[in-house]
Amino acid sequence: MSRMAWTLAERRGSRIAEQLGSPSLPINPRMIADKKQIAVAAKPLTGCSGCLMRRGDSFGILYSSNLPNEGMVNFTIAHELGHYFLDGHAEALFPDGDGLHQSSGPFRSSDPREREADHFAVGLLMPETLFVRAIRSAGDGLSAIETLAETCGTSLTATAIRFANLADGPVAMVVATEKRIDFCFMSEPLRSLRGLAWPKKGNTVPGGTVTAKLAAKPDDIENARRLSGGCSFADWIEGAPDCDCTEEVVGLGRYGQTLTVIWSDDEFEDEEETDDEDL
Repeated sequence: MSRMAWTLAERRGSRIAEQLGSPSLPINPRMIADKKQIAVAAKPLTGCSGCLMRRGDSFGILYSSNLPNEGMVNFTIAHELGHYFLDGHAEALFPDGDGLHQSSGPFRSSDPREREADHFAVGLLMPETLFVRAIRSAGDGLSAIETLAETCGTSLTATAIRFANLADGPVAMVVATEKRIDFCFMSEPLRSLRGLAWPKKGNTVPGGTVTAKLAAKPDDIENARRLSGGCSFADWIEGAPDCDCTEEVVGLGRYGQTLTVIWSDDEFEDEEETDDEDL
């Protein structure tokens, strides 16, 4: 799926937040579901984080009572709302009119509709205008993402994606599992540079980085340990400028993943945007 499809899904989420949400952060996805008469409930689900149910013209959302934090709960509800609001999703997921559709978790599926719903959730919970305004006072790097996550009631991963996409300075965020990259997002000052080779799903985390150091210790990942150090964008992204950067990484608990944020105070000149994807 193209990056444009993801961008359109995020924009749709932001529009729904503007129409049905509140004029300030955080955006409450339960309130939006209630306005559309969609019942929301927690259940001890197995094998999925949430699901959308349909019976005739009525919809309902279930989310797993085992989700670790409110940010994940909000994202799961927002994801299922994506299936409800995005054009063609309900028709494709419920071809017979009734049924139940399960979702595995944020940014874990390669199914195009699941990825669209993920990006819709990002836009819904962190609408662009409000989020960009919040970025200006949040600071830099991982601490800024943590501040924004608390403000928006969102998970670190979802917040880092939105931060990387909308930051006006050079920023990249990477999620990896067991030293293998799951996905990467970059800010516009990086995306606009020609000749970049995006980190691909399955690529190995670069050796010698603080992320590689943390990834070698599963217990530290589960205990949400964090590390920081110096690096270069060129260490992570082929064709990127070899400039001094800060690399910060935190373990994401029981998921066995690491979240890495790479950022610099240097300014890059925009060039012709590349047409590439991270997966």
